[in-house]
Amino acid sequence: MQGLMQDVPLAIPHIFERAEKYHPHKGIVTATGDGVERITYGGWAERTRKLGGVLDNLGISADGRVATFAWNTARHLELYFAAPCTGRVLHTLNIRLFPEQLTYIVNHADDEVIFVDRSLLGLLAPLLPTFENLKHLVLMDDGKGDIPVDLNGHELLDYEELLAAADPVEFRIDDEHRAASMCYTSGTTGNPKGVVYTHRSTFLHTMGAMTADSLGVRESDVILPVVPMFHANAWGLAHAAVATGADLIMPGPDLSGPAVAKLIVGEKVTVAAGVPTIWMAVLPELKGKDTSALRAIPCGGSAVPKALSEAYREQTGLPIFQAWGMTETSP
Repeated sequence: MQGLMQDVPLAIPHIFERAEKYHPHKGIVTATGDGVERITYGGWAERTRKLGGVLDNLGISADGRVATFAWNTARHLELYFAAPCTGRVLHTLNIRLFPEQLTYIVNHADDEVIFVDRSLLGLLAPLLPTFENLKHLVLMDDGKGDIPVDLNGHELLDYEELLAAADPVEFRIDDEHRAASMCYTSGTTGNPKGVVYTHRSTFLHTMGAMTADSLGVRESDVILPVVPMFHANAWGLAHAAVATGADLIMPGPDLSGPAVAKLIVGEKVTVAAGVPTIWMAVLPELKGKDTSALRAIPCGGSAVPKALSEAYREQTGLPIFQAWGMTETSP
């Protein structure tokens, strides 16, 4: 006998629409070389819908792979949702992979477009001749970095100009098993292995991050994902923040101890997530500072040294929260 309850796809547009409808006045802070940029979820949602129009205008196929080569920023978050919410597949490229590995994964994933931060274009440009099916290259101007002369014949499109010329689109995903994003893991021998997340897996992971006995992400949080957005979907924190309406603090390119500590203190961060090397550099910068807003410091990527965790306990009153997951498990 079948039940009679409604059957709603567990799809990313539902997460997006919660922030758009219920939390339009909450928002995102992005650290830049010139200070911080702020945008509300309402403004972000409007731009994200127009970005869906950009993908249509560029002729990206219905399930085309949309690659990013970027830091943690509000623009990157727009891509996090515009690609899967229009049926495309987000592919976050790890900026720290060896050149030959980047070539392999761009070609293996069959990326049609790459959105790249200006400060990272110098790393990507020498590899453009090795990308077999790349159709478009879009620049997100974060204010720093020279534009290489040789782009292998690619026209360098401007993100903001494309957005200004696009119309907003409606988001609809009927099949929760549809691919939403891809991450390649280099944790094994041979070439990196591609992991394809579904809308359902992303939705369920988001709900898991909101449960009390995990991170318990909630509307009142101010979340700082120092973990890169190309590292297992930022451990799910970007999706969880949008789902709950928590404020997001994006660190941009400066991940130094002083810069991260300044954000923690200045923005009254409640959850800050990163790898052990980040927290080793941040600890001395927090000495004597007001960290009373912090309630959790998730740390993953490698085992947390006990001495580091205890040093945080002594200085902030909080031990480091040991997180564990795999790229293959969403994470």
